[in-house]
Amino acid sequence: MLLYAFFKAFLPLPSLEVILIPFVVDYPNQVIPLSIMGAIGTFLGGSVGYFIAYFLGNNLLKKLTTNDSIEHGMELIRKHGVLAVFIGGITPIPDFILCYLAGLVKMNYWLFALSDAIARLLRSFLVCYMVVLFGYVIDMDKWGSLFSLVVILYFVLKWGFKREK
Repeated sequence: MLLYAFFKAFLPLPSLEVILIPFVVDYPNQVIPLSIMGAIGTFLGGSVGYFIAYFLGNNLLKKLTTNDSIEHGMELIRKHGVLAVFIGGITPIPDFILCYLAGLVKMNYWLFALSDAIARLLRSFLVCYMVVLFGYVIDMDKWGSLFSLVVILYFVLKWGFKREK
């Protein structure tokens, strides 16, 4: 899980929840270590993405999204800074976009890293807690795999349609 979290933080891979949810279903007593592992992986991977964009510019990001989207995202990071990274970090906005945008605008690395790490940790805790909480309501043994497959399919299709544009 740590490796997946690392790579998905700077590559356009499906969200961490794709792998985090099945782990929490299998190990509901390990919510804290799983959340921390996910946060550490995304923090380290986000740092790689930040430095890629900081030193290499937006060539890679241009292949993944439009110039208008890049400019709009850079403007949000410039205007709101740490708050934009934090809010983006707790929402489903892909990690790799946030870290690249922060690197492109040459945001202070330590402010980026701190806000991104806290946001990703909070999001991981929230996802894990919700799975455990609703695991008692929903038979996760029965529906957990199906739910995970639907989430994976959603993100793969979303990524595929974006690539087609």
